[in-house]
Amino acid sequence: MTSTGTRSRASQALREEILYYCRESVRAGLNFNTQGNISVRVHGDDGFEGIVITPSDVRYDAMHPEDMLVVDLDGTVVEGDLLPSTELPVHLAHYRRRPDAQAIVHTESTFVNVLGALGQTIDPVLLNMVLYAKGPVPVMPFEFSTCAAFGQRSAELMGDDVNAVVWANHGLLAVGVSLKLAFKVAVAVEENAEVLYHARRAGTPNLLAYDQIDVPEGARLP
Repeated sequence: MTSTGTRSRASQALREEILYYCRESVRAGLNFNTQGNISVRVHGDDGFEGIVITPSDVRYDAMHPEDMLVVDLDGTVVEGDLLPSTELPVHLAHYRRRPDAQAIVHTESTFVNVLGALGQTIDPVLLNMVLYAKGPVPVMPFEFSTCAAFGQRSAELMGDDVNAVVWANHGLLAVGVSLKLAFKVAVAVEENAEVLYHARRAGTPNLLAYDQIDVPEGARLP
């Protein structure tokens, strides 16, 4: 909890950015109601390491910047009056596995869930998918996603090179070196999933691979 007069470990700009992408996820058709969640790493001058994460069970259209919670890497809430997302342990597991990940976006978009329900890996057929996700997105078998053990299995399946993982029957978790890029991963994977679904119904799609695309050095994305 933040005492009166104590400076928050999460800037107002960061809180507003998180809320912006929460609402953008609804506008983009990636979430609705209270689905999904977002978090971003924070570092303090005093050595503090933690994350800012969205609250549990709050509609995005009713959410405010001050509703975001600051949580340390052990999962202890250090700022905020609401409950953090129930998938907090999963976010923390992914941050521990991926030091490069500075933000996480969890979405429950339609075509990601279609392929996830089928247990089908989301193979890259679009350039944006290759650039942002960096490879085929694996599908984790369904289970409840609110514990650290699930988070560890999810992080292990995603690995160190690909930037997303599908939870069967429950959506996508995407990581990025910034919140903007993590969100772009989520958008790219959903767009790719929709095209892949229709392409497979029409024939045999041409698949792309990150290492086989000759991207100009200055244009290669992180």
